[in-house]
Amino acid sequence: MKISKYVIGLFTLMAFMALNSACNKDGEMLIVKNGVFQENALSVSASSLVLSATSDADTVVRFQWPAVDFGKETAVSYTLELTTPEDTVGLNGWQAAKVFVIDRNVLTYGFTGKVLNNLVSSMGLVPETQGQIVARIKADVNQYNGAASTVNTAFSNAVLLQITPYGLNLYVPGDYQGWNPAAAPFIGPVAGKAGLYEGYVYINGSGIQYFKLTSAPDFDHINYGDGGNNTFSTDGNAAGLSVPEGGYYELTADLNNNTWTAVQTTWSMLGDATPGGWVTDTELQYDEVKQVWKTTAYLSSNGSFKFRANNGWVIDFGINADGDLSYADNPFFGYDASVMNITVPESATYDIVLDLHVPGKYTYSLTKK
Repeated sequence: MKISKYVIGLFTLMAFMALNSACNKDGEMLIVKNGVFQENALSVSASSLVLSATSDADTVVRFQWPAVDFGKETAVSYTLELTTPEDTVGLNGWQAAKVFVIDRNVLTYGFTGKVLNNLVSSMGLVPETQGQIVARIKADVNQYNGAASTVNTAFSNAVLLQITPYGLNLYVPGDYQGWNPAAAPFIGPVAGKAGLYEGYVYINGSGIQYFKLTSAPDFDHINYGDGGNNTFSTDGNAAGLSVPEGGYYELTADLNNNTWTAVQTTWSMLGDATPGGWVTDTELQYDEVKQVWKTTAYLSSNGSFKFRANNGWVIDFGINADGDLSYADNPFFGYDASVMNITVPESATYDIVLDLHVPGKYTYSLTKK
């Protein structure tokens, strides 16, 4: 069968037109542009907060903001930044900010009371004192391959929050004091280290001594019991924590990972200012009534000394640049090379007192006889 050359030409023309039409048809173009937050885009549910342990589990503040337009169908990630007002000044502002990366295209972020209290405490806010924190949101366009975006970061307005954190003590009721939390000693928060607590407790009695840590001087709030392997359980029915015998213990707690330690201690002095030099410890005796360690000894102004636990260099005190008693060595805090030996004003016999009964406010005194 013969096909007319005119028919063949017609098919060829139609195919060319279809191909040309397909080649010239433009798809929808996606344009990415620099984004800008609306004026006063960032808002906060409360700009003044007084935190307390009773609101630990509650969302006490929430930040919200509208989406930033970087162009159609762009994946935008947001980051919440928190810092102190002093850190927002100058070209290098916000360098010390705490950052919280938020899921893509999510437009809100909240903090529970416990998390916020730990956070602002680590930023230097003083317990029971109103301090200031500044917050802002930054927005970035994500590259599909993870590379840094060439689109400029967009920043929201900054909002100021007035926050009064609380200093949570952990009370230590137990066998040794009749399980009476209202009269129990306590360990205190470590300044500048969110979630860490430390202190000394005299647990008298013989044999195994059981106790718990409580977030208030009662059993009506959080009770920390035995979770096994030196961990906490917040189950009110959990067994008590324990030490193998009575004694003077350094107790520590890390509520970031729910772990605790108990180290039994006795205290002494060692150094060339003391009678035993750097060889033999001068032992201190514990006074249960005054809750201090003490002794009387001749000290030389030509030397220096440190207080140390258990005749070793695992836990020991010197003085810091302000002249205050400070840990040089402690496994819970690490080694501090800046802590110096303690010196003596003049050679003489002294009444020496080491007072560790107020958490975080450890002191010593040398009283010339």
